[in-house]
Amino acid sequence: MKATTGLMMAVVTGAFCACVGPVTAVAALPPDPDNAALLYYQAFLLVPQDDGAGADMKADVATGKIPPNDQMKEYLKKCRDAIDCALSASQLQRCDWGLQYSKGFSAVFPHLAQVRSLSFLILADARVLAAEGDYRQALERCLAAYRLAGHVGDEVFISFLVAVAVDAQANKCVTAILSEMPADVDMLAWLKGQLALAPVGTLTAERSMAIEKEVSLRALQPERMDDLPGILAQSEGAEVEKIRKTLTEPLLAQAREHYSKYMDSALAVLSGNNPYTESYAKLQGLASQMEQAAVRDPAVALVKALAPTVLRVYVLQTRYQADFNALRAALDVYLAKAGAGRLPTSLPAAAPRDPYTGGEFKYQPTGNGFVLRCGAKDLDKNEVRQYEFKVK
Repeated sequence: MKATTGLMMAVVTGAFCACVGPVTAVAALPPDPDNAALLYYQAFLLVPQDDGAGADMKADVATGKIPPNDQMKEYLKKCRDAIDCALSASQLQRCDWGLQYSKGFSAVFPHLAQVRSLSFLILADARVLAAEGDYRQALERCLAAYRLAGHVGDEVFISFLVAVAVDAQANKCVTAILSEMPADVDMLAWLKGQLALAPVGTLTAERSMAIEKEVSLRALQPERMDDLPGILAQSEGAEVEKIRKTLTEPLLAQAREHYSKYMDSALAVLSGNNPYTESYAKLQGLASQMEQAAVRDPAVALVKALAPTVLRVYVLQTRYQADFNALRAALDVYLAKAGAGRLPTSLPAAAPRDPYTGGEFKYQPTGNGFVLRCGAKDLDKNEVRQYEFKVK
């Protein structure tokens, strides 16, 4: 019976092939994009243009101001294609937004506002998943937000600021999930490994400041003299024609010299490994010197109008490094607690360091978890940063 059936199948197959002719190989599909920016741009377009309650509340849900609700869940269902596209983009290594940096101060960065909105969408989805008990997928969303921040890049100061802001909200979301989820050694160990690879760990303002220097020096060239008054009017609030009358080629040459010296000195501090208080004092001194010199020297006044406040940059960089290191140090505590069944009496060895001191964070168990504190003040706010973590 089996032999007869096999013979019949062979006859039918042969007849079919004779009718349709030789079978041709299926052509290979074109490759998917290898540039994350292309997928992020698609994700922006896939977000429904909805002015309803879900769209309005996504930032509040993402940041933990309000708990997930049915309206948010329904809105996220409409956004599923956008979220999936963003998750795929976050897995890619290369991200080129196609921006025209050669335009200098005239360059526009329309994607940055969309990045913030997309990050809120991803983190709101994380909060919903955590509320439903799917902690692994919730943490995956947080990791995608970290990678999105890394893809924003650090080429210019504004992109650095957006990356830091997205990272800060991802930190809050991870902290909230850790406080809700039950002890799970495997998941905590996995998360520790993933956070060690997160781009926030290596993100600094050094590159953006170097590019800022190049843009400003180009703006101070004689051939750009017609554009410079408009740039200065935006930063100083002065009249364009009044500024134009003061500009001369010798003045621009002096300004370029002053600008290079200032930025070289500031970048040396920004990229150095000196203690926080020492670096802060040096940058404060540079800013004070320029402030005083600008009163009597028009070339320095021109530099002051263009130069970024590197002290402020350093403050933000140190602050977000402390926030992220504290989260990673807290994860070591969660792991120790999951293994031993109780909180450790001190921070585990080799926990990430406090950038304000270079030493360990101050660790203190509490009634429902523990607190980590930096060992020195944030001099900009004149306060010690501390982080509260709850244990389920």
